[in-house]
Amino acid sequence: MCQAAEAKAQAEKKARELELQRKKEEALASKKDVKKLASISFLGQPSKEYATKDKYPSKPFEPPNPEDISSNSEEYIAAHLSLVRSFAERFDRYIIPCLVAYGVIDEKRGAEILHFSPYNTLYLELHCPSMAPVVVVTSNNGRTFFNFGDVAVGHRIKEKVKIQNISQEQLVLHYSLLDPFGPFLLANPICMLEEGESRDLVITFCPEENKSFFETLALRSEKATLTLTLTGRGVITSIACSAEDVFDMGYVVSKETATATFNIENTSTLPLKYTIVLESLSPNRDEDLQELPPFLISQGKTNLVGTQNYSGLSVFTVSPVEGIIGLGKFQEFTVTFSPDHESLYYSDRVQVLLFDKEVVRVIQLKGAARNHMMYVEGGEPLDVPIESLAVTTSVAEETAKAESDKATNSILVSLESVQSETFVIPAVRELKVGVIRTTQFTSKKNVEFSWESLQILQQKGFTVDPVKGTVERGQTKAISVSWVPPAGSDPNQPVTGSAILTLKGDIKEIYNVYFMGRIVTRELPPN
Repeated sequence: MCQAAEAKAQAEKKARELELQRKKEEALASKKDVKKLASISFLGQPSKEYATKDKYPSKPFEPPNPEDISSNSEEYIAAHLSLVRSFAERFDRYIIPCLVAYGVIDEKRGAEILHFSPYNTLYLELHCPSMAPVVVVTSNNGRTFFNFGDVAVGHRIKEKVKIQNISQEQLVLHYSLLDPFGPFLLANPICMLEEGESRDLVITFCPEENKSFFETLALRSEKATLTLTLTGRGVITSIACSAEDVFDMGYVVSKETATATFNIENTSTLPLKYTIVLESLSPNRDEDLQELPPFLISQGKTNLVGTQNYSGLSVFTVSPVEGIIGLGKFQEFTVTFSPDHESLYYSDRVQVLLFDKEVVRVIQLKGAARNHMMYVEGGEPLDVPIESLAVTTSVAEETAKAESDKATNSILVSLESVQSETFVIPAVRELKVGVIRTTQFTSKKNVEFSWESLQILQQKGFTVDPVKGTVERGQTKAISVSWVPPAGSDPNQPVTGSAILTLKGDIKEIYNVYFMGRIVTRELPPN
């Protein structure tokens, strides 16, 4: 039996030697054929390719210096993603000997020389499987770090993350929990990926505080886990506006146009996307018109949108209507006022929106229009700031009014004088006569005004100063009206009087000005 087994082993050994010898002979023969072909091509006419190679010999590949490689570079990320896709699984096993020795260790004197024995050795066996990834990020150049940057507090932005299944089987995905009270949200968790399938994950970021945020999102499968790093910062938006709450365009001759500007500066730490919205162009404007006018509902409430053009075109326009204001930059806005008929109650409201959501500034636009170059401002309103867009006067009335050389208007000036047993504080009001700067009415450069029937007023304690004067184009002149109650005046009865104010410009206008004085008693404050 032993001899037969030994003979069989000798035969197998001899067969392996013969096979090895045959492979060596085939390898030598193939080398000779290559050399023969090379010599033939050398003796013949050399090709252009070989001539070029001989003329410009190729340089050997020189690997880059590891210190010069940036882990954030696009080339590094692309190379890393390529290695991940071609990674082969393997299993590594490590045995680590842990030697144990006996002895006394004194921290002050130091440790004595310890003697180790092979019989007191523990062996730690480590199993290290290296698994190929099954899910990779294909967007963002393969990066798993997503920085949402600076986002205004209360606003939401979204980021699409494309993931791909690079395994040879269907994957069931599970996700780690994000902070339910945090700013990050996974909008569409994908539960299953087929072999080779790519899908988009939508992650949103909506900060509610002015601080930085950091979270991780783990995509888990049975074989591997992909971790996404999410970061972003909430920023409070702020602007500086040169316009006050009320932006008054002043007086304009009807059918002419006036412009004015205001600036908005970005004082935030991020670019601001703005939108300008006019209340008169609101889609809910028709619904608001079905309600009762504010002067019938509340005494102090005023209209956000006042008189509008008969033509249907906007009275006020603001440009530009949208854009982006960079860091530390400012944007100039132009307001255009284009009335098509006479009215004192043109108004509109402008809202400045950031990111189409947050209203950061509200400005009330106001303006007045006259058919003539002069106007009188002041006194109590004698009409309501609402008018119908329907033309209520006939053509004949309009023609007769235009042909008339004078027009009559009414003004009410009320004054309250504070009186006690020891002192009297005169009541003082102010009227303004103004002239509109216009290209029309070139024959008249200024406007003259004068008062009549002041003697009776003076007897009742009313004083007007100046009595007459001249106002140039684009200027205004103040008329002071004061009242001191005459001796023996009844505090329970108002004192009334009237006078006539005449303006001469492109036409002659007569104003019937009514004065009403009232005494208000007040006690002296205690010492």
